[in-house]
Amino acid sequence: MSNYSPKLPLTQHPTNGFENNQSVPSVVLQNLKMIVLTSPGERIMDPNFGVGIKQYLFEQNDSMTHSRVKARIINQVREYMPFVTIDKVSFSSEANNPNVMSNGLLVSIKYYIEPIGVEGTLGLTI
Repeated sequence: MSNYSPKLPLTQHPTNGFENNQSVPSVVLQNLKMIVLTSPGERIMDPNFGVGIKQYLFEQNDSMTHSRVKARIINQVREYMPFVTIDKVSFSSEANNPNVMSNGLLVSIKYYIEPIGVEGTLGLTI
């Protein structure tokens, strides 16, 4: 069993010490999530890292804001994870998805890991 990286948030495991990501797709998913959730300037020694999706929390929920977020996600992934291709970024709110909380936004990112030919989807509720 391969251990690629610690699973975040850190949780204890009786055998390994900490829970670990056991596959490349799980590492890519975790790293993509970190890119989207990290605010620019938050990562030490790399002030440009991160989308900072929470900074858009009080922006208008319209197509212009969605376009800016989508562009930022694509550019950050291109810069920090060039082996991943973003296929689609979609946004859902309570108007078109009853499972989204009032004043919430569901961001769904469909991606493709080129070297191993695996697709995945990251869904974040903001």
